[in-house]
Amino acid sequence: MFLSQIFPQFRPNLRSLSKASLTCCLPLVTVDTPELKPRISTHYFQSTIVSTITRNANTSAKPFKILGLQQVAVGSTDAHSMNTLWVETLGLEKIGSYTSEKENVAEDILKLGTDENGSVSVEIDLMCPLDEEKSPKVHKPPLNHIGLWVDDLESAVRWMESNGVRFAPGGIRKGAAGHDVTFIHPKGNETAPVGGCGVLIELVQAPKDVIKKLK
Repeated sequence: MFLSQIFPQFRPNLRSLSKASLTCCLPLVTVDTPELKPRISTHYFQSTIVSTITRNANTSAKPFKILGLQQVAVGSTDAHSMNTLWVETLGLEKIGSYTSEKENVAEDILKLGTDENGSVSVEIDLMCPLDEEKSPKVHKPPLNHIGLWVDDLESAVRWMESNGVRFAPGGIRKGAAGHDVTFIHPKGNETAPVGGCGVLIELVQAPKDVIKKLK
C-alpha cells in the first residue's frame, strides 16, 4: 500500500506535512491488506507513514515566519466575573473594546506586558456572546482561541493551504484590533487533513514595528 493511495488528494504535498501535524490531526489509517493484519497494528502503520513523510520532508524555507504569541481569547457569559479576575485581581490594563453582531461577540481587550525595550505585549480578549443561543458561541470552549503573529499572512495562508492546512470559513479579514487575521480550523478533514488538533488558532498579520522587534 503506497502513501499516494492512502492520501490521493495530497499526493503532491505529502513531503511537506510535518510529523507533529500528521500525528495529531490525521485519522488512524485502516490496514485492510490481509497479509499485513497479523503483523502490524493501525497505530504502527500510522507511525510508519508519518515517519516516512518526515524523513522525506521538503526542507526548503517557508515563505513566512511565526513571530510569537499575539493573543489569548477567553469566553464566558459573565463579563463582570471576567473583569473581576483579569482587571481587578490580576491587574491587566483594559485598552479597548469590540462588538460584532455578525461574530456574536462583545469583548474587552486587555494588555499583558509592555511594548518597551524591544518587548511586545500580549493581548487578552475577554469575550461574551451577545446571544447565548446563537452561533458562534464564543464562550464555548472557555479558552476560545490563541493568536500568533506572522510576518506575511497572505504567503502563510497560500503555503499552508497547499500543504493541507484547513482554515475556518471567512478568509483573511480585519480583526478586533485592526490587524488582518484568519483562523486555522480546530480539526482537519479529508481534503485538508491538518487542523489545530482541537484548538482554534488565529494567525495575525504583524505590523512593521512588531516584525522589527520579533524577527
